[in-house]
Amino acid sequence: MLLNVSGRLWNHVRGRNAVGFTRDRFGSGKVLAMDQVMKLPFKVSTTTSNFMIGVTAAASAGVYLSRGYILPGLSMPVMLGVLVGALVGSRILVNADVKLLRLVFSIVIVALGLK
Repeated sequence: MLLNVSGRLWNHVRGRNAVGFTRDRFGSGKVLAMDQVMKLPFKVSTTTSNFMIGVTAAASAGVYLSRGYILPGLSMPVMLGVLVGALVGSRILVNADVKLLRLVFSIVIVALGLK
């Protein structure tokens, strides 16, 4: 019985680590895939990836909030900061140089690789 429980626990830990790994790596991997493989413009691929992450987060946030895992008083300032950052970032993105964006993204990819 103990072996069965510890085996399930080990599978759970491995599964959580795999999900964390794919979440961290494939969020940026989507941008690389859309940019290099699908030949989408860099600004389009970064915005599409950001949108996909946002939709996933919004869907899970409702579940977490209904189960009481999120403290509304703590998450409201974070939500407002994300909203302001998205509005400012979308205005900056229109005039941003693609070469500078690629450089910043490359630094982020290297940092994720070292993590």
